[in-house]
Amino acid sequence: MIRICCLYFESTEWSEVSPEFKDKTGPMYTPDYIEKLYNGLKANYKGEFEFVCYSDNPNVKADRVIPLPKNTEVKRHWHKLQFFDEEFIGDGDIIVLDIDQVIVSDITKMIDYPVKPGELVSYSKWWTTNDKNIPINGGWYKFKSGTLRYVWDKFKARPEYWQLYYYKNKTVDYKYYGEQNYVYNTIVEQGGNISKMPGRWIAKYDKDPDKNLRYNKMYMDKFDEQYMILGDGLNDKIKIVHFANVWNNIHQHGDEWIKDFWK
Repeated sequence: MIRICCLYFESTEWSEVSPEFKDKTGPMYTPDYIEKLYNGLKANYKGEFEFVCYSDNPNVKADRVIPLPKNTEVKRHWHKLQFFDEEFIGDGDIIVLDIDQVIVSDITKMIDYPVKPGELVSYSKWWTTNDKNIPINGGWYKFKSGTLRYVWDKFKARPEYWQLYYYKNKTVDYKYYGEQNYVYNTIVEQGGNISKMPGRWIAKYDKDPDKNLRYNKMYMDKFDEQYMILGDGLNDKIKIVHFANVWNNIHQHGDEWIKDFWK
């Protein structure tokens, strides 16, 4: 059984992340992000799966909802690391997905992408040009349950240290970010295997139109394609569109193509 897992939390203090967010209140996302991700998976995957959400909202749409603990040292995205603990999630193939993504075509090859024990499969960050950034994206982890248990064990021994480590060394811009850096670096240090799926399957989309023009150009140059997303047209190689970055909310984009797939 493939288990596709996600994290959704509503309780947050944005002022602790950065002073620039002092006026932000409430969650960045709403519960329908979980439902629409689930609907997209059901519509675009040909196999069977269990959809698991780790959440402080018991009413999100999922096959199984695991309650987030109310009193914990673990902050924000770092809760995702618990999926590396087989006693927490169960056996089989595990996929950990961020919820800021829209599935736009058949995703069977991505979900069924082969993974070996001790290996992590992610997708390539083809849009990365900064040397301090890692070559994988935390929006997608696939692994054999329990075979990367050390990712969780190392973190749970010093959660506060690791949650601020990448902010303090200026790898990330905001407090309590850097979870994907931790995962990548820990697996590399332990001699684990890291594989990347074809980058042309993934589009990167931003709230800034100028950035989207740059992403289109990068995609075209990298994969020898005529476009990535042009107006309301999507390249037919793309399977998933990632709306990464803080406050780049899917529901605030007015593009017609989003309405066709995110429902």
